[in-house]
Amino acid sequence: MIQKIESLRMRARLLTGLRQTLGLKPQQDIRRVQWNILESQLAAESNRIQQRLRLVADQYMSESQNVQVRAVFMHQLGEIELELNRSYTFYDTYMDILTQRLSEHIGPQLRGCDAIAADGLRKGFLADITMPPLVYCDRGFGASTLREGVRLSNQPPNPLPFIAIPYARIDEKYNLISIYHEVGHQALVKLNLVPVLQQVFQDAMQKAGATPLLRQLFGNWSKELGPDFWAFAHTGMAQTASIRDVLVLPQPMMFQVAPYHPHPPAYLRFLASVAWCRHLWGKGQWDDWEAEWLDSFPIPKQDKSMREAILSARKLLPVAARAMLNTRFKKLNGKPLLSLFDVNTIAPRALEALATEQQVSDPGFKKQPIGVQLAAFRLLRDNRGMRLAPLNQLMHQWLIRLGNH
Repeated sequence: MIQKIESLRMRARLLTGLRQTLGLKPQQDIRRVQWNILESQLAAESNRIQQRLRLVADQYMSESQNVQVRAVFMHQLGEIELELNRSYTFYDTYMDILTQRLSEHIGPQLRGCDAIAADGLRKGFLADITMPPLVYCDRGFGASTLREGVRLSNQPPNPLPFIAIPYARIDEKYNLISIYHEVGHQALVKLNLVPVLQQVFQDAMQKAGATPLLRQLFGNWSKELGPDFWAFAHTGMAQTASIRDVLVLPQPMMFQVAPYHPHPPAYLRFLASVAWCRHLWGKGQWDDWEAEWLDSFPIPKQDKSMREAILSARKLLPVAARAMLNTRFKKLNGKPLLSLFDVNTIAPRALEALATEQQVSDPGFKKQPIGVQLAAFRLLRDNRGMRLAPLNQLMHQWLIRLGNH
């Protein structure tokens, strides 16, 4: 039993050694504030387990020759073993995520992605009450997030927001706009707007005469369209361009409608962003994108109910756009969500003027908001104003510079 106690104590102490074990270089490392919150949680877990181990040892060790006492003692040590394993699952999660930063290629770029994510929370009071997100690469098709305070299974609460991006996104930097979408999930929760937006969409659809099914669908879709709009408010029409690129799927997957699923069909999700552009700025390049989209993805005729749902929802997208852009929220002092942003910086003419090789290479370019810079790169990609290889190299240097500030 002494050996088991020593083993448990040693492993509990090792929970506090993550930073030393990793040994990240400055150009790879996470921010001091991120280490502070992470190490505080790991230290709390370590101290809690060591404290319980001391109490159990003090209570039972002297009487451990008694068979009944020994059985209780071993049961208690077994429970501590399970607690320690749960804590190490939390430790291992961060170990797996942060080990990626040891790569000389990926590590510095992930710091740049962290800077984009942090920029997504510099609205209102959000930066003061939210830990800076931690970006890492993961397998899979799209980006995802795990919000601050959410538990992974029965582990301790997550102290830092996670944002996962596909590995390929590191080499497809003009689509890093998806980071703003993932940050939007955290932001809207912090603003307590998720259920409010859901009700706003349902009410707007009811006033427009939508069926109960469509009211339910748009209410659920608000949980993804809200974060999409958060990215749109940072990058304007570049978000529309990016989502058009990211959402190209096989035909059957473009039109999947599920009453309780928060993701709108990919076909409609792009068109919702077009509706925001049109509501704000009237005619523009998005009209051509929309026409090409509709030609490229004809709605299948075989499934009549699905076709009717998609067509009816498409007609309601301007209603959804008005609801998203015009609704005034008590939580925002009677102002719309867009009031948190400087709309002038994402105006199409402003972004298009920046989307040239000369402008993105100019020293003054770095003075623009990060979202505006990313939008200019995305539009530069779309208008073929620069070949892909030099654009990737330029964006690589840009991302490294973001991480060093």
